[in-house]
Amino acid sequence: MTPPPSAQSPLARLVLFMTCLAIAGSALAGAHYYTIDLPQQTSVVAPSNSPSDNCQDCYDRCAREFPNSDGCKYNCLIYVCGKK
Repeated sequence: MTPPPSAQSPLARLVLFMTCLAIAGSALAGAHYYTIDLPQQTSVVAPSNSPSDNCQDCYDRCAREFPNSDGCKYNCLIYVCGKK
């Protein structure tokens, strides 16, 4: 018994299946990007990198956690404020 002339070869069916799978995956990835990734990227607020704010935050943390330590303030001065 011979297959009907309209039957596709196994390779053609595999290519068709892989193409449909790629299209479905692309659609799913695009939907995920627009519903989950993009809103999270637009809601992120960049931190302020002002050295004076970072220095003050470091000094405040030292005063709060190590009130009698000059070493903590010295480390803030060198590593956070960038002064020697």
